[in-house]
Amino acid sequence: MSRIEWIILLSGVGTFALRWLPLRQARRRLRRPLADAAPSALQRLLAGIGPAAIAALLMVSLLSLPATAGPAQGLPGRQIIAAALALLLVWLLRLRVKGIAMPTLAGALAYGLLLQWL
Repeated sequence: MSRIEWIILLSGVGTFALRWLPLRQARRRLRRPLADAAPSALQRLLAGIGPAAIAALLMVSLLSLPATAGPAQGLPGRQIIAAALALLLVWLLRLRVKGIAMPTLAGALAYGLLLQWL
């Protein structure tokens, strides 16, 4: 297999594992008695995936600021404003919806749309 095929295969396996492991842990938790419901190390690790995804999206959006700064590209302030408004949307949705997936996806979509409109 070529290098690209290996990258695609490993990315697919990693993505599958990120979705399958929380479901597996949730099923185990339902079978355990409530007295034994202390979170395991894997559950604590998986709970950090959502905030890590938000931080990664923020870093990707802000790390491009020095590369895009210039008279032809417009002011980098529009990227900062778009990132701040997208983070605000993530925070507000997170307060309303208890999951992390929908707020993260909505924030990424809002960031992309705001960059086009600003």
